[in-house]
Amino acid sequence: MMPINTEKAINQLSKEGLVKDISISVFKKNKYIEDFEKLNESDLFHIFSAGKPFIASVLWKLYEKKIIDFDDPISKFWPEFGKKNKQNITIKHVLTHSSGISITSSLLDHDYIDLNRVCRWIENYEPESNPGEKISYHEVTYGWILGEIIQRITNKTFNENFNEYVANPLGLESTNFTLEGKKFPKEVYRHESSELKTIPSIFKLLLINKIPMISGTCISTSYDLAKFYNELINNDKWLNKKIKKEVTRVHKEGNDHNSELKFTRLGLGVRINSKIINIDDSISNSETFGHSGLVSCVGLASYDQNISLAILNNLLLSDQLNEHRMRTIISAIIMDIDRMKI
Repeated sequence: MMPINTEKAINQLSKEGLVKDISISVFKKNKYIEDFEKLNESDLFHIFSAGKPFIASVLWKLYEKKIIDFDDPISKFWPEFGKKNKQNITIKHVLTHSSGISITSSLLDHDYIDLNRVCRWIENYEPESNPGEKISYHEVTYGWILGEIIQRITNKTFNENFNEYVANPLGLESTNFTLEGKKFPKEVYRHESSELKTIPSIFKLLLINKIPMISGTCISTSYDLAKFYNELINNDKWLNKKIKKEVTRVHKEGNDHNSELKFTRLGLGVRINSKIINIDDSISNSETFGHSGLVSCVGLASYDQNISLAILNNLLLSDQLNEHRMRTIISAIIMDIDRMKI
């Protein structure tokens, strides 16, 4: 059955100049809904911070194997990190964006291309707040810190860990954090409303994948991202149910000091019932969790309705227009799912 409401929504948004290339994938009750493929660009997309849960999922697996505890201090695995009053910062503080290590304005563009230099910078960072004191979104420090301890704990690269614990077992064939000779993702464009008045030089380097950011360099498809969330709510063999409930419950909530004091609820690597990912009234009362990326991409899931979906596109908008875009598309998707009576 053709998802006519979603098709109409995309056509209307296209007329408004709010969509360029777009890809949508949906799972319902552990079943992939192929009907939405008719609307899809199957190409790879940069998904930016929508890939943060992929990073967290490696730690979920290490926790399941009792290799780490979420309350372990980072310095247990990275001793040099403990300098400058950072000895009490835990893995959980980073996962909930409350470590006090979030502002990167002292880094120059060329610093970003040298991960060793970045690590030394983090070691000498004086936190802007005490651990757990306030939420300040860790745009890139999230991936740097968590990626580094994953590599130190396992003596393997982050990509090796991601493939071993997440991509291979879940069959995520198109998700990676480096290009590795594969075809380039869709080019990213900026709408006139975007707060990014230009795509900064850092992002230009990021877009050609020359920065080992881990947080921002994730490349994926809507199918892989939606499948990840579907497996998270349905596949107890990959991750046991108790840990799933633990990582998708609220661990920290409050105003985000790096996002105009917007209220947010945070699990361990995902946002929960937050406006940024939960923007459709029809699923507003369900246990919804997920993550967005650079006001252009989102992946989310609802336990109650057993729905997982991903919307990827490559046109950066203002927060307000992106909310309108995502609300329009998600509302249409839910209407189409109801029509299909799945």
